[in-house]
Amino acid sequence: MTKHRAKESDVFEIFPWNRNFETGLEDIDKQHQVLVKILNRLAWHFASSNSDLDSSHLFDELLAYASYHFKYEERVWEEALGKSEMVQSHHDSHQMFFARVQMLRHSKEPQEDVLAELFDYLTRWLAFHILESDRRMALTIRASKAGKPVKEARDQVDSELSGSVSVLVTALLEIYGKLSASAIQLMREKMARHKAEEQLLRLQSERFSQALEDQANDHQKQVEFLAYADPLTGLWNRNGITRFIREMLDRDDLESDSAALISIDLDNFHEVNAAFGEAAADRMLGLLARRWLDALPLDAALARLGGDEFALLLPDANQVDSRLQALQLTGRQPFDLGGGSAFVSFSAGIVLFPSKDIGATIEDADTLLRQADHTLFQAKQEHKGSWLFLCAEEKRAYRSLQLLLSDIRKGLENRQFRLFYQPKVNLRSGKLRGVEALIRWQHPDKGFLPPADFLPAIECHPVMIELGEWVLLEALTQMKAWDRRGIHLNISVNVPAIQLLAPGFVERLGGVLAEFPDQKPERLDLEILETATLGELERVVSILVDCKRLGVTFSLDDFGTGYSSLSYLKRLPVDTLKIDREFVSGAGDTNENLSILKGIIGLSGAFDRELIAEGVETVEQGEILLNLGCELAQGYAISPPLTEEKLADWLAHWKPFPQWTEA
Repeated sequence: MTKHRAKESDVFEIFPWNRNFETGLEDIDKQHQVLVKILNRLAWHFASSNSDLDSSHLFDELLAYASYHFKYEERVWEEALGKSEMVQSHHDSHQMFFARVQMLRHSKEPQEDVLAELFDYLTRWLAFHILESDRRMALTIRASKAGKPVKEARDQVDSELSGSVSVLVTALLEIYGKLSASAIQLMREKMARHKAEEQLLRLQSERFSQALEDQANDHQKQVEFLAYADPLTGLWNRNGITRFIREMLDRDDLESDSAALISIDLDNFHEVNAAFGEAAADRMLGLLARRWLDALPLDAALARLGGDEFALLLPDANQVDSRLQALQLTGRQPFDLGGGSAFVSFSAGIVLFPSKDIGATIEDADTLLRQADHTLFQAKQEHKGSWLFLCAEEKRAYRSLQLLLSDIRKGLENRQFRLFYQPKVNLRSGKLRGVEALIRWQHPDKGFLPPADFLPAIECHPVMIELGEWVLLEALTQMKAWDRRGIHLNISVNVPAIQLLAPGFVERLGGVLAEFPDQKPERLDLEILETATLGELERVVSILVDCKRLGVTFSLDDFGTGYSSLSYLKRLPVDTLKIDREFVSGAGDTNENLSILKGIIGLSGAFDRELIAEGVETVEQGEILLNLGCELAQGYAISPPLTEEKLADWLAHWKPFPQWTEA
């Protein structure tokens, strides 16, 4: 039997992040997200085929990062609220977390029971910790900073969180409790599969008599049932439905979006469980499974993934609505549970496949199951009791992004990216003031790509940080190579907002600079977009101040296109303002454009900032800038971005236009 191993990049999420978890304090929210990622990896580790390897490492990572996060968080609370009872209570809850996790970690109980208790505790604790406890602290701090006394601020927050927010906490705890139960079910299925595989191997290696061989065949069927079927309902389990999806994807005769994978979750199963007990609720699941099988065509595959979650594979996507209506109808017929009757309804998320317009290279069973689960989650939020399709446009966008991210990571590994350098000069004297490093991609299939073809799509994705750090390291490496040749150039590097605001940016920048001790840090200029500071001014100012202590300088790129104000410029510790090319190109067209350019240049002088114009493409534009008092510029009239080899030749022949020297 072929053994399919999932890649670690395809890890399922026992605890998917939700925007409702945001407290309003970005540092705290990002640390929460790290805790969530560690929890998801821990769950995956135990559910995967290599769960026996170094599990203590993940426990250590969880506890170590929790310790770091708790200390950081408590410091934030204490600085804002002092050593109040509220802060002490928060500290005590952190200590109880450590004690409970350590107790479970060293428990002598059976592993599957310990894991069930562990993940149920972790998911519920983390959801409650973020949604109720941390949000309460964050809102209290916000009210306190608004001028209210701490006690009054706390009373106000207690009042705010007593209503709809409390209902939200209860609802999300229920959802994540189900996710935890689903993960445990998957682990149990995995253990059953391993036992089945071991027994199958043993049966293959031993030679029995004909009578024993017949008995072994019967036993083989039993262990295969354990590996691929759900013992409670007799339906397929996750392993079984995954096998069917893979078989469908391997077929060449399917038309695009002709099949459907449906993730189903019962809406009121917890009520049945509470009213009739677990045994009766399980009996109802068995009855429901038989009703549903009777309502489905023979070529459909129905699976129970765990708890009250099901997956349905329909080879004919045209039947989705009619089949789901039939399932909904059968669920609403009463179930006699002895002592009363019950009915069920469900919500569903639907993904159509295969998508031949994009290609099947990234379409696999695990991806489709994740997409169906995410669509189900959206349906539970927006269309509870009904179903929702993952639209083709969202699907294409998702897959296009995944392809791009995969290509970028391969590009970084295979050194497909290059830096080009555009000179910055004094228009009047011709003196070179430095160069700006600009990224290009030598794609193996699509050819030479400018940044506009790939950067906008990933500006909010963590891979942008990897790319930005590569640019920084590559630019300093090139600076060092030029120094050896006697070419001493300052270099500016664009730093995207996600990289600048990422935790630890200052420390990583310091580490990179330490790798080049012979290059003075002030020769490196970091260009940030004006829009990167919107809504984050306090934090950006703090980061820039810390970076400037390392010696680097800062430029505000595309100046004038954002929401600049006098107070904004006064507080932002940048050394240079870069006039956006839009204002330079339009300066000679109308008096209005010329007046805007004059205003920008006057503003830089008022705040004693150096000024450089981007996008100078004609001699006339250079003359206008000089007449208005702006002497520094870059653009195609001076030079296009050049490779490091061609830049040296440009330096040997560069001279400013006579019109500029005489202006």
